[in-house]
Amino acid sequence: MTAEPSPQSETAALASPAVLQPPALPSGLSTAESPPSAAAPPRPSRLRLGIAGRLALVLALVGLCAAGLTGFYAYQASRSLQVVSARNELLTSTQVLARRITQTREEITRNLQVLVNHPATLTVLQHGDAADAERLASLFGGVMTANPSYLQLRLISASEHGLERVRMDRRGASPVRVLGDALQEKGHYAYVAETLQMPAGATYLSRITINHESGTAAGYDQPALQQAMPVIDAAGKAIGVVVVNVDLNSMFALLAADLPEAFTLYLANGGGDVLIHPDSSKTFGFDRGRRVLLQDEFAATAPVVNGHSEHVVFDVDGDAQPGGPPQAGLVAAFVALPLESPANENRLVLGLAQPLAQVLAQSQPLGQAITRIVLGLGLVSLLVAAALAQALTRPINAVSEAARRFAAGEAPGDLPLRRNDEIGSLARRFQQMQVQITRQLADLKTKQQELEHLSHHDMLTGLPNRRLFQDRLAHALAQARRNGEAVCLLFIDLNDFKQVNDQHGHDAGDVVLQVIAQRLHAAMRQADTVARLGGDEFVVLLDTSAHPLHVALIAEKLLDEIRLPVPHGARQLRVDASIGIARYPHDGETASDIMANADRAMYATKTAGEGGYRFFSVPLE
Repeated sequence: MTAEPSPQSETAALASPAVLQPPALPSGLSTAESPPSAAAPPRPSRLRLGIAGRLALVLALVGLCAAGLTGFYAYQASRSLQVVSARNELLTSTQVLARRITQTREEITRNLQVLVNHPATLTVLQHGDAADAERLASLFGGVMTANPSYLQLRLISASEHGLERVRMDRRGASPVRVLGDALQEKGHYAYVAETLQMPAGATYLSRITINHESGTAAGYDQPALQQAMPVIDAAGKAIGVVVVNVDLNSMFALLAADLPEAFTLYLANGGGDVLIHPDSSKTFGFDRGRRVLLQDEFAATAPVVNGHSEHVVFDVDGDAQPGGPPQAGLVAAFVALPLESPANENRLVLGLAQPLAQVLAQSQPLGQAITRIVLGLGLVSLLVAAALAQALTRPINAVSEAARRFAAGEAPGDLPLRRNDEIGSLARRFQQMQVQITRQLADLKTKQQELEHLSHHDMLTGLPNRRLFQDRLAHALAQARRNGEAVCLLFIDLNDFKQVNDQHGHDAGDVVLQVIAQRLHAAMRQADTVARLGGDEFVVLLDTSAHPLHVALIAEKLLDEIRLPVPHGARQLRVDASIGIARYPHDGETASDIMANADRAMYATKTAGEGGYRFFSVPLE
């Protein structure tokens, strides 16, 4: 399947408002022109301003002030909107990046499950078979090649003080197997000892620290983490662990590659210790005997670090750090990233920041345009006010009132748009500016709605994504608990999908996913939920309680739809599927239990061979 476009890059394109440009002056009108001179009357002995002159001066000042207020409000509103837009963009980008980190961690867990459940893993640990060890090393090398952030993959025995049985290290861009005396005893490390105490399928996640472990060919003295899973024999005893060492810098470089260049990335652990920072001297201070805390640099992040808030968005002025080094203003967003690792740390704090000067730079053309409009209006008002003082009073008041109402967010009211003089020109310019700002606000709202839709739906198939599905599953379970009803979930994984990608290309794989998504959606009721979790995994949530026989018929119906050929050019592509079925409350009390047991039933179906379906527990109805 081809890589989907980064959400982060779409978020940046949708959220940036266009800069307002001043409308052109009407043809033939220039502020530099002067009315034709007339014959000058005899000068009196003392120059006195008559009522018309005084009124003209007053009106000119009033017009200038009205235009200045209008421009000021528009300029301030534009700056505020740009800061709000930047905040929303940063928060959305940070949340998307956090979801991608979660997906990466889940992908590591899935890779560990595949390696732990491989038949050669048990054989190597139980019998030390050299041929199986070679095959397992080849599999480790393939996984590392597909995941450039993996520094090391190891199979470690529970016996012999945690002796490494199969070990692959990264040397440059290539994985290399370590043999013989280079294999080490690792039983005293927490990622071995603690993982051996975990049940089957559980995942150990270490703290993010500087790698000081001896014998690591790559990543030494660099930030890294270990993720491990126990290998369980037929008797249910942990006889070894599979451990992956992940290069933190490489992983985050890949995840943040699509962020705008001006964005800076921050990461801290649950205590606020800085792990990633634009200034590398502030990272991993605890490794050098001192603590550098995120909440000390950005006091606004304290609620997120302390677990009192899931996210925070704020501005930092350039002088916000008294006594410290000079710092440019920032717009920043930080979110909490939960981790299922209570033995170590249960959350990280992820943040993105953008220079405030860059955000506000877009308001400079608008400010210059407003300044030109204000100066031009003052000169025009001074030239025409003497002859049109009485006529100007009403339209100037109308424009001033429209400016006030528009700045207050109310309907601007009627404007003297039909006048052919300077007041009419002012009114039309104001209306153009009002229309542009209103259109930008509407566009911003539309783009925010589009971002909200993208955050809940799969980009390739249009189906609900994992986040939206989990919300609906949680809602369905809560309703079922209140009403004493049952909930049924079908976990679908396509068989032979990799062969379609390998033989016909990723475009064909995308077509297969899209067609199957349409068929699954069409086969279910509107009240049911069909979602894509990722890759070739789909899930179906039935809206109401259903008898197991009815659920079985639904599963057979979905299998028939999936097995239909998918036309792609001159070819007819075919795939099969394995379906696992879990029900509440028979197979679990929580959403995670239902999902995990449906997944296990699906894997049991897939392991059995050809496609089909299987209930996690035998229905008693």
